[in-house]
Amino acid sequence: MNTVYRPFFAAGAMVAAVVAASPADAALQLAFDINGLPFACVDNGACDTNPALGILNIANSVFAGVDVNGSIQVSTGTPANPGLDILSSSSLSIINTNGVPVTGSAAISDTDFSWPVTSWQTSGSGTFVKAAGASTTFNWYIDPTNTQGANTSTDTPGMLVTTFTHPATSQADSFSTDAIGSVTLTSPFSMTEQFTLSLPPGAELLSRGQTIILGVPEPSTWAMGLLGFAFLGFTAYRRRNNRATPAFQG
Repeated sequence: MNTVYRPFFAAGAMVAAVVAASPADAALQLAFDINGLPFACVDNGACDTNPALGILNIANSVFAGVDVNGSIQVSTGTPANPGLDILSSSSLSIINTNGVPVTGSAAISDTDFSWPVTSWQTSGSGTFVKAAGASTTFNWYIDPTNTQGANTSTDTPGMLVTTFTHPATSQADSFSTDAIGSVTLTSPFSMTEQFTLSLPPGAELLSRGQTIILGVPEPSTWAMGLLGFAFLGFTAYRRRNNRATPAFQG
């Protein structure tokens, strides 16, 4: 199986220090492993370049010959960052500058998302360049027990709600996936995104994006709601007209 790396990469001494200091529970955090070398970072830790809670931004870095740029993770719907329940992760580019293939894995997680929730939606995409033979797998998890994930690159508590695998078959190769489903969550919960990646020498993965959103009405629900509002509006209009029209006097 292929493995991916995702977020930030730094010199060996810095990686060791960051891994020893993080992650912490009940926080947005990430962990990755590239060719057996681990890295971890927690929201507002020394490795996070964005001071805002719920946004974990990793500086452009090179680790073990892998160049990662524009790495950012965002979590909303938690006490630290209220809003719609969303966990997203993206990177502008992941480039293997080695003369040999690389593999890696990564996980991004947060806890205490708001409830109740009855539906989930997921999305993922990216573009391979000079990468025939590369592959990636995206996984999305929800945990009703609210367990912190991403303590390691394969730490994914809860239930796997959907997965997607794409093998690159040409030098320029793009992919995308969307899924939707139902879930019943009646207390705070955690979400984790995980992905694996394999890149041949010189290969690139551009515009990698992965997100999960909970509690968004399905299109059919929106349609029924709009029809309901339209019916109520029409009924009110008829009642208004009936009151305004005097009875015929013969």
